[in-house]
Formats: sequence, C-alpha cells, structure tokens
Amino acid sequence: MKLSDTIYTTDQHKQSKNVFLIVLGTILFSIYAGLLIPVNNIGAGGALGLSLVINKLTGIKIGTAQFVLNVPLFYLGFRYIGRKFVILTGIVISVSSFLINNLPKIIPPVNLGDSLVAAIFCGIISGLAMCCLLVAGASTGGTDITGKFISSQFNYSLPTVFLIQDINIYTIVWIFFDIKYVMYALVMSFVRNQTMKGVQKLFSAYIQCTIICSNPEKMVEVINNTLHRGSTIMDVEGGYSHEKKRMIILVIQQNEMHLLRKLVAKNCPEAFITVSAVNTIVGNFKEHSYRL
Repeated sequence: MKLSDTIYTTDQHKQSKNVFLIVLGTILFSIYAGLLIPVNNIGAGGALGLSLVINKLTGIKIGTAQFVLNVPLFYLGFRYIGRKFVILTGIVISVSSFLINNLPKIIPPVNLGDSLVAAIFCGIISGLAMCCLLVAGASTGGTDITGKFISSQFNYSLPTVFLIQDINIYTIVWIFFDIKYVMYALVMSFVRNQTMKGVQKLFSAYIQCTIICSNPEKMVEVINNTLHRGSTIMDVEGGYSHEKKRMIILVIQQNEMHLLRKLVAKNCPEAFITVSAVNTIVGNFKEHSYRL
C-alpha cells in the first residue's frame, strides 16, 4: 500500500466525519434554539440571545434575526479566522435559521415544565451542538465567531471566552426580560461550558505509544506524513529471544489513537504496541485534538 493511498483514505474519512458533525451540530442547535429556549422561559447568550430580544421588541422571527445579526461578522471570520470557517459557518447559519423558524410548525415546542431542568438540558444540547460544529471547522456564528477570534489571537480557553461573552449578552437580556430568564440562562451557560470542557478533555488526553518492530523506517514515514507527529527511534533487544529490534516512541492524543492503530495494522502488522497515559507535557507539543 502506497503512502499516498493511506493519506487519501485518511482525508476522505476526515471529510466524511466533518460532514456528519456539521449536520448533527446544526440539527441539535436548531432543536435547542427553536423548540426548547422560547417556550421554557430561558434567556440565551450570543446572537441567539439578541435575536430573542429583537423578536420580543419587533416580532421578527428568531431565525431571521439571527441570520441578519451574523452578516457583519462574516468579515471578521474571513479576515482573521479563515475562508473555510466562514463558508461552513454561513451554511450552518442559513440552514439553522430556516429550521429555527420552521421546526415549531412541524414539531410542537417542548415545554419541560421546570425551567431549571430545561436550563440544564439546554446547556447539554447546546454544548454538544457547539462541540460538533467547532470540531468540524464551523460554528453557529455570532459570538462563536468573536469567541474563536479572541481565543486564537490571545490563546484563551474557548469555553471561558464564550462564558464571558454570554454574561455581557445576559445583561442586555436582563433589561428586556425578567431576571429569572437570566438566572436560568447562567445555569445553562455553566452546564454548556462544562459539557464543552468535558468533550475536549475526553478526546485530547495525552498518551505515549511505543511501537516495537523490525523495520521502523516505513512506519515513521507514515506517522510523520499522516499524523504529523515526531517520534524517537531506539534500538532494543528482546529479553527472552535476544532478538534485535527497534522501538518507536511517540506522544499523541486520544483522538489520534484509532488512526495510529489502523496505520500500524496496514504498514507494520507484526508490530507490538504499548500505550500509557501522560499527565503533563512541557515543551514543543502541538495540539492535534478535537480542538474547540
């Protein structure tokens, strides 16, 4: 199997995964914004929170207001984040705005009867939706764009940036809605923040892998070109057979483990692999995780 074939297959898998995540994230966000938030007396942050205010003051549909608010932010995203990000975000905003306006006509909005339960549930749903979209290189627009810009420019934690932005939006929501809307919205934001951190931690855990094989050069080339990870090669000797072999040592993140196993199985099927957890890394290590 040629190295180019391996890379091509990996790219196809990544593209399919991103399409699935964008579709799933858009549906989850539309359900959260169109079916749960308006009927459960909960405020919201970001462009959605401002859309709720505009809807109350002018009667403009929430989805329409969200779309209009996002148009000026496309320049910021295009200028500082990337063309692909803006295109994908534009698709998500267009589709989600349509769904937010029309889902209530098809599916009755869900009133959970308890605003606290609704806030917790909405926080989980919105957190999962944002994780799916941000991992795939898109977003729900609004403060997602400004948050990603601030996070990339100043190296702040993205969930924390979202929380700070939401607090500012909640101040505006407080002026036009009851204080209870804001209180439940703060609970929702906290749950969403923890959901996003939990998802990121799940997939970004550091692990050290050792691969013992007789011909590591091919395996190292595949690792360098597909995983884009450095590695160390050491000469080793079997304690029982005294057979001379070589050992590859590399540190990856949890989300890369599945791909590494596939690469080893295809290119060095006789290899022996061990995996151990790494608590802390200090130095030049690039994040390849499902970064938010």
